[in-house]
Amino acid sequence: MGENSHEPDGVAPTTGVNDHAWEREHRHPTPEQARAIGYRRRDAEAKLEQHQQEAKEKAEEQSGEDGDQQSG
Repeated sequence: MGENSHEPDGVAPTTGVNDHAWEREHRHPTPEQARAIGYRRRDAEAKLEQHQQEAKEKAEEQSGEDGDQQSG
C-alpha cells in the first residue's frame, strides 16, 4: 500500500510510545465484555437451534402432506 492509500493495512498503528498498551487495550476484552459476548453467543445459538428445529418440523409436516396427496 502506498503512502497516499486510505485503506487500512490490517496492522495496529504504531506510534512507538505505547504500542503495547494499544495492543493490550484492543485485543483482549474486559471481563464485562467477555460476559456480554458469551451471553449474546449463547442466546444466538439457542435461537438458531430453535429456528432449525422449527424448520425441520415444518419440512417433516410438508413431506407428510405430500405423501398423503400422492396416495389419495
